[in-house]
Amino acid sequence: ESEDEAEESTESAAEESANTADDSADEAEESGETADESVFEATDLVQMESTAEDSVESTAESVDESEDEAEESTESAAEESANTADDSADEAEESAETADESVFEATDLVQMESTAEDSVESTAESVDESEDEAE
Repeated sequence: ESEDEAEESTESAAEESANTADDSADEAEESGETADESVFEATDLVQMESTAEDSVESTAESVDESEDEAEESTESAAEESANTADDSADEAEESAETADESVFEATDLVQMESTAEDSVESTAESVDESEDEAE
């Protein structure tokens, strides 16, 4: 009877450990998917930053052309274009900061996924040891 009880107890513990390992694996997979999404978002933000920088350069070129055409109208156009360029530069900087934050979040999520995978491996080893001890 003691052997039967020990075997039942070991099987129950093994099932519980296996379920915990499955849950950890699911969480690791979800963390990995979230990390992938963050990397895609960061890539989009870096692209937006590049586009904003191109816009700043283009605006600066337009300002130069306007100055050549007429000095009076250029002063007001230059102010407006400079403001637009400043705004674009600010947006580009904010996009870069957001991209940096997304990359850091993605890195954290990849680390969480790795930790969860380590936990799954450790649980699987514990289950194996429990089964060995039961035998």
